[in-house]
Amino acid sequence: MNNPHFRPVACDAFCRLAIPMKFAILSETTTPYACSPFRATDAMSPSNRRMPLFRSPSLPGLLAAAFLALTAPARAAPVLPDPCKLITVVEMQQIVGPLKGPPEGTDPKSGEISCGFAPSRGPSFVDIALHDGDLSAWRKRNGGVNPLPLPEFGSDAFVNPDFNNWADLYAKKGSLVLRVTMPKGPHSIEAVKAIARKALARM
Repeated sequence: MNNPHFRPVACDAFCRLAIPMKFAILSETTTPYACSPFRATDAMSPSNRRMPLFRSPSLPGLLAAAFLALTAPARAAPVLPDPCKLITVVEMQQIVGPLKGPPEGTDPKSGEISCGFAPSRGPSFVDIALHDGDLSAWRKRNGGVNPLPLPEFGSDAFVNPDFNNWADLYAKKGSLVLRVTMPKGPHSIEAVKAIARKALARM
């Protein structure tokens, strides 16, 4: 085995298979085979080797990607209109007369989105509220015996002229149902319609 020209047959076979292959990276600590066709040149020194272009995903990398996906900002929910801003104080006073004070809105956290106006004379209150759902369901629930259709506000819009002695109007824009309520009176139907026109234009 001291013959310097002696090479095992298995090593010859390995070299014939290895020559066509192109290795991009050799570890610094790996000793090349005795029959390797590659020599330890400057190109294989740590300062001249290129990092591999592709790597198998590691567990820390997958966990980091999952964390970023979970902590990414969620798509913001649509902002609901403020019912107190769907009609101005001046516009409301033109319809129902002077008000006792500024409108008062409910806290959205209560689950109710509405705004109350208090006229100083005439109707004791005017409420503007926003709901979800279908107008057909609201008609069955609050439409009464003879709800009046309001085609000028949409095919399913209606007003109940006597809901608990109130005039109660329902119209829909987008996904929101607008409800305008005030005490029953000789001009209440025209008044809730005038308020609804102003409010729907700002929804």
